[in-house]
Amino acid sequence: MNEEKRINGGYEIIESCTIGSNELVIGHNPKAPNPYVCWYCKNGKEYFWGYYCNELSSAREKLNERYKTECNMPYNQPQKKQRQRDDRER
Repeated sequence: MNEEKRINGGYEIIESCTIGSNELVIGHNPKAPNPYVCWYCKNGKEYFWGYYCNELSSAREKLNERYKTECNMPYNQPQKKQRQRDDRER
């Protein structure tokens, strides 16, 4: 399978993960002052909130941090049944 490379601002997307409707990506540009970046991405082409760094490990740490944050957001939580007043244990 030959997947087309994704590039944004000279950075090739080398890793990605999705949580809910949000995608988190890591880009790499060996010629940039900060060769790694972690972005949020919408629709596979709208990149924002970049965190630029010098090491891949730092970009992965930021991706993991953002992933954990997204996991805790209400819009990514499965619907939980709210207990009614009468449902409370006595």
